[in-house]
Amino acid sequence: MPTARSSVCPNQVSVSYRTIGELKLDPRNARVHSAAQVRQLAASIEAFGFNVPILVDAQDNVLAGHGRLLACKRLGYVQVPTIRLEHLSEAQARAFQLADNRLAEISTWDERLLAEQLKALSELDLDFSLELTGFSMGEIDVRIESLSASTQDNAPGPDDLLPTAAALAVTRPGALWLLERHRLLCADAQDPASYERLLQGALASVIFSVENFTSRCSVETSVSVSIFIVPSVGFCSPFATYETAASATMCL
Repeated sequence: MPTARSSVCPNQVSVSYRTIGELKLDPRNARVHSAAQVRQLAASIEAFGFNVPILVDAQDNVLAGHGRLLACKRLGYVQVPTIRLEHLSEAQARAFQLADNRLAEISTWDERLLAEQLKALSELDLDFSLELTGFSMGEIDVRIESLSASTQDNAPGPDDLLPTAAALAVTRPGALWLLERHRLLCADAQDPASYERLLQGALASVIFSVENFTSRCSVETSVSVSIFIVPSVGFCSPFATYETAASATMCL
């Protein structure tokens, strides 16, 4: 039987302020912080405050927050908020240090929502640089512009607009149109008799088939379409089935 889980986090944490001199950077920390990133972190802390405590083990070795600690040293801070994770074994502390960085890396952005948030921020009268989000102005501009491009891409072009449906249907199921060397049959694509009537014994070398999509006519219709290319006869013949009343406008 599975054991019931508590709705309360098993380890309670508390924030305490320690002097920077007490904290020891881990020389085995695999995460590298460039001078440019440390400057960005320092600028972020100045603008928004120090909002994410540094995580340390029982011996005050830094487990998470190396970059923030370097930024605070750059700013000349004496004390920083910390959380001591005394419940972790040495092996757990090492694994957590890797997981804290790696798990954040493998998340992804919802590009549309990100662009919308950046656009909303850009329209405000901010007292700080939008680059403090970690995105350069070039990246911000490209994402904001993508919103307009996406809107334009979704708008139907002239070739996507359907002509106005005729008042009367121009064909009906069973109608066979003879267009010089071409034959066009309006019939049920799932009925073998339609194939026999259209092809008249000829063999198709290529068949393109699209089934069960919705046609945008004057009424919504479920359509199955096949196109046969028959070199020996020299025609390309599509036929379709319309699962609607015969009086509905037919669109091919």
